[in-house]
Amino acid sequence: MKKFRFALLFITALAFVLGGIIAIRSQQNETELLARLLGNWTTHFDVIENEQTGETSASFTDHPSHVFRGVAYSWDVPEIETSLIEDVPTAADHSIARRWEKVLSLTSKNWDTTGFSGRHYELRNEGDHTVLHLYIYAPADTMKNFWLASDETAIVDLKTGKNYRAIRTVPDCFGKYFTFKCKRGTLLDFQIYFPKLPRSTTEIAIYGVPYLDMNGERLTLNQKNKKRPLYDDKPRYHAPKLAKEESKEYDSMMARSWAVYNDVHLIKPVEDGTMALWRTPDATYVAYAYEQNWTREQFRSSHDLWLIDDHHFAYKVKDVLEFPADHNFWIEGYSGDCVAIIYVFEPISTDIEEVHFTIGKYANPKAKIRVFSIEELRDNQALFEYKERQIVK
Repeated sequence: MKKFRFALLFITALAFVLGGIIAIRSQQNETELLARLLGNWTTHFDVIENEQTGETSASFTDHPSHVFRGVAYSWDVPEIETSLIEDVPTAADHSIARRWEKVLSLTSKNWDTTGFSGRHYELRNEGDHTVLHLYIYAPADTMKNFWLASDETAIVDLKTGKNYRAIRTVPDCFGKYFTFKCKRGTLLDFQIYFPKLPRSTTEIAIYGVPYLDMNGERLTLNQKNKKRPLYDDKPRYHAPKLAKEESKEYDSMMARSWAVYNDVHLIKPVEDGTMALWRTPDATYVAYAYEQNWTREQFRSSHDLWLIDDHHFAYKVKDVLEFPADHNFWIEGYSGDCVAIIYVFEPISTDIEEVHFTIGKYANPKAKIRVFSIEELRDNQALFEYKERQIVK
């Protein structure tokens, strides 16, 4: 009986210990996406090639002087004493790596002497820390004068005022310039560690990350415990009114009838070209924001517009909500109006993460290199809510 009790007590204690270990490991491995930005690729670096070895090198020179104490600011950034960092972490399997490969396939530029870069980051809760991942395309085999984070780097909770200071970096380069080497074209995963943000945190500002131009960058974090549905409802669209039909003479050989619309779907002012996407089981809706510069302005809804997914599958636009398809038309309103036009494509799969658009033959989209995240476009849906015009005289 005593042996049985001892065995039962031992099994209970072992289960308790194992449960604790599993709980600790589960907590350590917990990963939660808080914010993400997949920016556009830009050209920031002049790449120099060694004619003898064929190796390339570049320098990061765009440093705000007040961030780096004791270092004189110069566009050329003369020789700065740097440390060589080895074993820089990479993100070969990340979606941004696939994105970069797509960009290269779409660009016709000669990039041998140009280094591409971009603002690509993710903020995640990982175990006991909040980690800012900077995804950086290596513009050359050797990168000099780089800077990641220092005692200037922090996250501030905008609601509570709590200040979370950066703890360390991966690789270990906290508070110093450094040089790193890797194969040109590799996607790097630089990481800045902070104390873990509470689950109640929703609005933050990030300071002291010069590569991302973060000096008070404000972010709204993902809502906790709220799983986004795979599909959206069809967008609600304020149907324009057909005012009249007019005939426009192009030349002696051609005359076409143009429709004139008013009372169109207006939205609050956003940057011209802002887009949003609704993914539904029956169709994919893509909204485009146009800034109206004149009381009456000419538009054309092209039927030669293509949506290309990250599997390189092409979808041709099949309709334009409430406007004539593949036809010139006019919109009457006020200068300063922000007008939304919604294009309709075939439904896209829920496993598609990114898309881009091109006009003309999709087999030759060399001039179009802008790539959009599906989730970022879905986040923009709120920007396209109908707003009635308010005129003050």
